[in-house]
Amino acid sequence: MKRILVALTAIALLAACKSKDANSPDSGTVKIKGTIAGLDTGYLEILIPSRENQKADSIKIDKGNFEYKVEIKEPELMAIRVAGVQSGELAFFADPGSIKITANKDSMYSSKVEAGETQKLFKEAEGKVRSLMSKGQALYPAYMQAQQSQNMEELKRIESELIALQSEAKKYAVDFAKKHNNTVLAAYLGLVYLQEPGNEGEMKSLYDTLTPAIKKTYFAKKMSEMISATASTAIGAPAPEFVLNDPNGKAVSLSSLKGQYVLLDFWASWCAPCRQENPNVVKAYNTFKDKGFTILGVSLDKDRDAWVKAIADDQLSWTQVSDLQYWESPIARLYQVTAIPANFLLDKEGRIIAKNLRGAELEARLAALLK
Repeated sequence: MKRILVALTAIALLAACKSKDANSPDSGTVKIKGTIAGLDTGYLEILIPSRENQKADSIKIDKGNFEYKVEIKEPELMAIRVAGVQSGELAFFADPGSIKITANKDSMYSSKVEAGETQKLFKEAEGKVRSLMSKGQALYPAYMQAQQSQNMEELKRIESELIALQSEAKKYAVDFAKKHNNTVLAAYLGLVYLQEPGNEGEMKSLYDTLTPAIKKTYFAKKMSEMISATASTAIGAPAPEFVLNDPNGKAVSLSSLKGQYVLLDFWASWCAPCRQENPNVVKAYNTFKDKGFTILGVSLDKDRDAWVKAIADDQLSWTQVSDLQYWESPIARLYQVTAIPANFLLDKEGRIIAKNLRGAELEARLAALLK
């Protein structure tokens, strides 16, 4: 249920982009001017995903006004937020030219943005997206009531409606992307809506429709990386090798576990769904550990003490490794892990034979393998 609601909320980031030149994206200077109610002085932060290795720039607020100028090589997704506040970002696409923002510090996400063709198309697309979001949000009280009363039939019905809305949003986004395949937005939508397991074919199909110029842009390159990584972690593929340290600093290689069935389990101490799933993983381990099965836990923690404490608290007695780089972990990127918990089941030769097995499903698969 949580993933469904998150997916519907993510639709709010939908944006559209249409370049004036059908053969190449626009480049030039972006000049942002704005006002922010409720904040006379202070700073804003502006984040540009394509500049992932750079720190966020600061924008000074003077008497409620702010200005920012930046050079871009292609239409860029940008987000601004009040400095020190990690939520309530205002996301928008920027073309070269002038952008006017009318903001309120308490509702950044609903700020008014006046810009070029990108923002105009954003408003057009946003209307469809908001209608889908409203339908999904309207179902939430009924879902909670059904959950409290243990009305399983009603829960199933509502979940089916939410899944249908999610599918409708995905179809809308993919169709829109294909219609505007000469824009950076097409690749952006591909990443947002097709990154979940099971969408690999659709992502490749969408990527193949992009024009040569767009394939050179940031989001298209990310799509290409994901497509390549998806192929390397497809069912039947050898699991990519890596070496990470355990809590004591000892290097552990994935290949050292060959000869056993291995569950490669991505998790973190700060991840509530992971901690909720851990008792199921512990049960599976204790049931099958003497029958040729083991687990290699890969943590996306950044705090060693929190990681070690969670291992002890949850009684995770199998090998645990981490580079403590959080979502920046190269191993997470190698396996295209964008949400946790996530896992990969490997056979004795180190080939991937299943993904994201949970609870009873994991036990049933292991029971069939380890008769």
